[in-house]
Amino acid sequence: MSEDLRVLNRLNVETRVYHGEADADVDDYLFRAGVSAADYRTFLMRAYGFVAPIEAALAIAPGLDEVIDVCTRAKAALLVHDLLALGMTLDEVQTLPQCQTVPVFRGPAAALGWMYVIERPLLSAAVIRGHLSSFLPTEMACASSYFLCYQGQVGALWRELGETMDRVAGTPSIETRIVTGASEGFRALTRWRTQDHSRSSGISGIVRIAG
Repeated sequence: MSEDLRVLNRLNVETRVYHGEADADVDDYLFRAGVSAADYRTFLMRAYGFVAPIEAALAIAPGLDEVIDVCTRAKAALLVHDLLALGMTLDEVQTLPQCQTVPVFRGPAAALGWMYVIERPLLSAAVIRGHLSSFLPTEMACASSYFLCYQGQVGALWRELGETMDRVAGTPSIETRIVTGASEGFRALTRWRTQDHSRSSGISGIVRIAG
């Protein structure tokens, strides 16, 4: 990571305590012995249930689309595509459980912190895709839109996110809001993995305000 990306480097250090838990679904479902199409589908279902409500909240975060292109980073529709390719119906996808602890963002700072949480898994997309292609070649041929979404531009998009954070973090308090947002996002992901699987769709689970 480039030393000039101040906030991103700080995030990588200060949220490291959460990274093992954040990556657990990859280990539990995708790198397990004898990974199956059902394992891959379960991983995508769980990823969709976390990513979709966050992206819905990011889409309406005041000022966020003025500092970064939110639309080009949207991945929920790609997860839907892959789930449909793996045999789910649209009705089944639309009734999947979704994370219930996504805040309403008051501005771009906390929103960028939460964006960090859902962008970080794509850093390993090529490795994961290569591994799955060895075990599930048929499935990956038709259902890998999510892991292909940043193909050839992972580094550039990651740097763009870091540069955006540095521009937005004009004061120490704003920088802290970005870091706090990321920490809250990781804690929400931990809760999502372990307990927050009530059945809901849309952004009805957005329950509080975040700066």
